[in-house]
Amino acid sequence: MENDKIRLYAEHLSGMVKYPTLSNVDEDKVNYQAFYDFHKYLEETYPLIHKTMEKKVIGKASLLYKWPAKNPAPGKKPVLLIAHQDVVPENDHSLWKYPPYSGLIDGTFVWGRGSGDCKSTILCEMEAVEALIASGFEADYDIYLGFGHNEEIQVPHDRKGACLIADYLQEQGVTLGAVFDEGGGPAKMTTDTFDGYNVTLFMAEKGFVDFEIYCDTNGGHSMAPGQGTGLGKVAQAVVAIEANPMPYRLTPLTESSLKASAKLYSGKTAEIYADPAGHFEELCQMAKEDKFLDAKLHSTFAVTMAQGSGQSNVLPMHAAVIMNVRSLQGDTIESIEEYIRKLLPEGVEVRALNGNNPTPAVEAKGHVFDLIGKIERDRLDGELVIVPNLLPGGTDARNYTGICDSVFRYTGTIPTGHQGPAHGIDEFYDCASAPSSIQFYTEFLKQY
Repeated sequence: MENDKIRLYAEHLSGMVKYPTLSNVDEDKVNYQAFYDFHKYLEETYPLIHKTMEKKVIGKASLLYKWPAKNPAPGKKPVLLIAHQDVVPENDHSLWKYPPYSGLIDGTFVWGRGSGDCKSTILCEMEAVEALIASGFEADYDIYLGFGHNEEIQVPHDRKGACLIADYLQEQGVTLGAVFDEGGGPAKMTTDTFDGYNVTLFMAEKGFVDFEIYCDTNGGHSMAPGQGTGLGKVAQAVVAIEANPMPYRLTPLTESSLKASAKLYSGKTAEIYADPAGHFEELCQMAKEDKFLDAKLHSTFAVTMAQGSGQSNVLPMHAAVIMNVRSLQGDTIESIEEYIRKLLPEGVEVRALNGNNPTPAVEAKGHVFDLIGKIERDRLDGELVIVPNLLPGGTDARNYTGICDSVFRYTGTIPTGHQGPAHGIDEFYDCASAPSSIQFYTEFLKQY
């Protein structure tokens, strides 16, 4: 029976992957028909959802479903499960093992762009709700599903699907009791000191902002560069910035994360993590060798793009680099810009192009947090460590923090060890891991 379900999940996900739902900052380049065809596929695949839930298209192509409670409990807030429909470009098709939109099923693996990020999350959320409807379950609170159409790109608020969904809910007077988006899940770990599951709950996200570091000059011929070029000055700025990263500091979320994860380690690492404030200097030394720990301790700078002139013998009139910054709680776009500005040589300027500030961190307590722990303890064998964590990347979840205090990037998926690279060549998803996620959503909605 379980194998039959996995095969069915694979068939459903395969169908989803066949729709090239690519987002693009230039709306004229978006094939919205692919999104509308995808919506039609969801209607055909999940008939009970489309019969029972109220469906609304938000913005160009985002989806919001509502399953209203027949007998709502007073004061019980709704739950929203979210994911995103859009995918990133697939790059050179000749490098793929199978065509990126074939949705080819190889055993339980489904190959193709978006199979892992994040149509598999749409799959698990919809399978859970469809099955609950079929079982006759009736919640005493409203249940929502929300699927944005442009999570993978940076666009203004009035074009961002998730922002528009959140705005619509707020206009309707809705405040949410819990939001779940793509993110963490339980991971089996066996070490000298631990045998059980590390349950990673992403409780907040870092901010995301692109800065342009630039120098404008009169340009001219390269035979007479004078005392340096605009591009040279920008290069000096980059060297100064990279030589002066923002200082390490311990936020409450990172401190609680390290303390919780100390049980997963042994020796000196366990000692440092158990008391990160008391071993801060040693923690900072560790971070210099561990880029993921480094990302938790400060706002990071990554110079990713450069611009000069279009020809080697022409001095650039506008020389620039783009620096992507992932900001830590406590920093803002304005405070980071001021920090950068103090490092720039004369003639070099900085400006923020786009972005957002870090999200507030969910507190590691309360009904939703406790219920997640209860569900995972009930269904998992062995020792369990719940680790609140900071997500260095970004998700649509950030857009719902204004109407919900319990926003989690968590799917409950227990990985099988077989997963293709998100955003990479040969992305694939092992549908054998889908039942664990579906089980989590089902139990949460039943017990909430």
